[in-house]
Amino acid sequence: MTAFALVDCNNFFVSCERAFRPELESRPVVVLSNNDGCVISRSEEAKALGVGMAAPFFEIRALVAEHKIAAISANHELYVDMSRRVSAVLSRHAPVVENYSIDESFLTFPDDRELVARAHAMRAEVRRWTGLPVAVGLASTKALAKLGSDKAKKCGGVLSLLDPGIRDALLDETPVTHVWGIAKRSALRLAPYGVRTAGDFARAHDALIQSVLGIGGLKLAHELRGTSCLTLAAAPAARQSMTVSRSFGKPVYGLEALQSALATFAARGAERARRHGLRAGELGVHFGWREDERPVLEGDSVRLPPTNDTPALIRAAKALGEKLFVEGRAYKKAGIVLGGLEPADSSQSEFFDDGSAEKSARLSRTVDSLNAALGGGMLRYGGEKSSTQWGSRCDSQSPNWTTRWEDLKTVRASM
Repeated sequence: MTAFALVDCNNFFVSCERAFRPELESRPVVVLSNNDGCVISRSEEAKALGVGMAAPFFEIRALVAEHKIAAISANHELYVDMSRRVSAVLSRHAPVVENYSIDESFLTFPDDRELVARAHAMRAEVRRWTGLPVAVGLASTKALAKLGSDKAKKCGGVLSLLDPGIRDALLDETPVTHVWGIAKRSALRLAPYGVRTAGDFARAHDALIQSVLGIGGLKLAHELRGTSCLTLAAAPAARQSMTVSRSFGKPVYGLEALQSALATFAARGAERARRHGLRAGELGVHFGWREDERPVLEGDSVRLPPTNDTPALIRAAKALGEKLFVEGRAYKKAGIVLGGLEPADSSQSEFFDDGSAEKSARLSRTVDSLNAALGGGMLRYGGEKSSTQWGSRCDSQSPNWTTRWEDLKTVRASM
């Protein structure tokens, strides 16, 4: 029998920061969203002080000052790279790893007596090679493994629910809202039938569950009973679209600044499309602002010959930006969306191709390889100007320790 494992990085963004700043250990730490708007990750010490998830930063400034909480601006480039490093370690222990989110991965093991010991060894190896603490849940299904990893964070780092007695005891003490896939609204629909815990849900009649939550809810109930209904995805689902957007640190009034932002977003989208072997047949642009104290989002899109060429996408984005721009409006957000995605090798070449497409493709590959080696954004196109006018506010962002040469840690040996 095959056992599922869910590996969950504890307080992931905070742990990434602590991996390079040991002075943050045992200290309350929060990581803030773009523009330092709200809390998106908390250390256990910060949770104990009452800092809520998604709490607006301005509401907790007094608490931060009183308890000397370290408030750090999010550094997603660092977090994405650390996630890749964790996946690389996990792939040494299992043939297939499903990256469920940036900080969670499913994998499978053959069920044997040494399974818990293997999970502890894997957890220790992740900590040794990345500096990140992880929790591992082991079970006969994905839903139970997810539940086990949540509980494992507070009971030694590894929890096996392969024993039916341990599994049933945990289900009976777990509120149904803590079950993967059951939101508050679904829990309210189950409450009139006496379903309060995960155990109640697992024991409910199939007909009742299907009438309230549909076939998806029924599959989840079978998962909690120990019957696997959710398989491991060896490859991520095909992307339908890609979005690159950002809220600005201060209002933007000028077209030139907006177009430089769009050029940067289009270049990042083109690089991402090439990395995934895709081309876009549609490009959309959207702007956001406030009107009468309410947020407004407006956009437009254009069809394109399928492409992942950076200059072509920049030109299209800037043209749409100029069309949407209104003089005097205080823009707070902008972004681009690449749609109509298809495999890059499925597009037919132009009948009258003069060779310029291949030249542009070679240039893009060169730019991508140099940016990968030297750090993202090291080489930019002319339209990608400085972000000082439109960049997000990030007053306390850490260096890109793992992706930029100039940010590498310096180690000196003492004699």
